[in-house]
Amino acid sequence: METNIENNNDLEQVIKWLDRYELQQQIDVPRHWKQVCSKIRRARYRRQTMRFARNAAAILFLPLLIAAGLLLRTPSAPPEPVEQIEITAAYGQITKITLPDRSEVWLNSGSKLTYPQRFEDETRAVQLAGEAYFKVESDDLHRFEVLLPAGLRVSACGTEFNIDAYPEDENMKMTLAKGRIEVQIPSQDALQITQAGAQTIYSKTNLTTTASNVNLYVETAWKDGKIVLRRAGMNEIISQLSRRFNVDIQLQGKELYGYEYSATFTTESITEILSLLEKSAPIVCRIIEPKQGKDFSFSKRTVIIRRKN
Repeated sequence: METNIENNNDLEQVIKWLDRYELQQQIDVPRHWKQVCSKIRRARYRRQTMRFARNAAAILFLPLLIAAGLLLRTPSAPPEPVEQIEITAAYGQITKITLPDRSEVWLNSGSKLTYPQRFEDETRAVQLAGEAYFKVESDDLHRFEVLLPAGLRVSACGTEFNIDAYPEDENMKMTLAKGRIEVQIPSQDALQITQAGAQTIYSKTNLTTTASNVNLYVETAWKDGKIVLRRAGMNEIISQLSRRFNVDIQLQGKELYGYEYSATFTTESITEILSLLEKSAPIVCRIIEPKQGKDFSFSKRTVIIRRKN
């Protein structure tokens, strides 16, 4: 019985060896060898690529660092200067302007306004020679400044006001319509104007200021194309008519300066206005039409006013 058991065990062992041999015969050794070689080559290529990338990064880092330093140290090009725009209202015309900050300006006859194409500084500064009504867009961070002849400056953050500052006139007038303004006069403390209708008059001869309350409608009606007179003397009448109609008005007789007029003119011509003035006082008005000079230019129309005999 023992012998049979040993023989059976040997037979089973032989069968297992035969099964393993058959499995080994099924293995494709050349194919598997190629796969192993391919994996080895890929791993070696990755190692070489990583080594090359590290070396290239180390080589390029220093030039890039130097170039960045040079760019940072190179001064940038200076900004282009802001273009200044100059607007002049022709005689007999009223010009309305919208500024870059959306503020609105009405420019009276024979006046000039200069302002930048865009506001870039902390202050919004413009220059005026003549008369203008300002409706300033509110901006607490950027004050609005109007630079005037004789070094005067009117500033505000957001308000409405009128400035009468013709270079040929003796006085300059600053009149508040809404809000508040500050008037800075050379060598003087700034004047704060907070009441609507308050007017400050500066004398260029005496270097003095006077303050009063005025009729806003009378002072600002010009921007609506009107001439409003309320007990106005001849000096004021001459000033308004000469600029409105671009005429030269001459008074003959000192007594004429004592006449006062109250009227409102809208669409009337200079001829119609003079005719109405003649009906209100003992005066005679004569119009001298322009004459052509030797240089082919024409003189101004002239108006001579004298007392009626």
